[in-house]
Amino acid sequence: MKKNKFLFLMLILFMGCSETSSTVTSSEVTEEQEPQEWHTGIGETPESFVSNWNILVNSISDDPQTIDFFSIKPDDMKWSSEAKTKLYYQFGTKNDNQNTFVLNLNVENEKVNSTEFFAPTTSNETTTQQTKLFFLIMIALSDDSLDKDQREDILSNLGLYDDISDPYQYGGSVNQNNIEYIIEPLVDKGLLVGINFYSSIR
Repeated sequence: MKKNKFLFLMLILFMGCSETSSTVTSSEVTEEQEPQEWHTGIGETPESFVSNWNILVNSISDDPQTIDFFSIKPDDMKWSSEAKTKLYYQFGTKNDNQNTFVLNLNVENEKVNSTEFFAPTTSNETTTQQTKLFFLIMIALSDDSLDKDQREDILSNLGLYDDISDPYQYGGSVNQNNIEYIIEPLVDKGLLVGINFYSSIR
């Protein structure tokens, strides 16, 4: 229950982030602790994408466990093939398929031109909140000009909150500021078992 409350608090803090820079959770900031700004990651190098991702995560939480879960460890990112066109990263416990999130960065000319994110669907409230926060981070890293309401509107327009009886009808697509966002269901034996989230430059 305590973890659920903390994740909810994180979502509130994230939704209060400024349009182009990160916010600081502490009420007092010393001169030695100047907040770092995060920026759009799509269109930048993979190194820049990862750096901005981690700056954003650090700006919305000061809990070590939470930061560790949502952060990307650069050394753990792997190329999916020798062609080096896709980087792969897995969040969560690697032996727990119920709570494993996967990020793919598609790279062209040494720049990230699109992203793919897989989130599991379970009845666990913590996983649901983690999924929403991951999606909000993905949107922020795709376009840092969006404010909190615009990020939420994208998730709503993609159908994330729709109550659909047929899992194959779940999801949708949205184009905004030359970025296309897509939510796609992953269905197994008629059951929604995961959600794929895509963002790409258009």
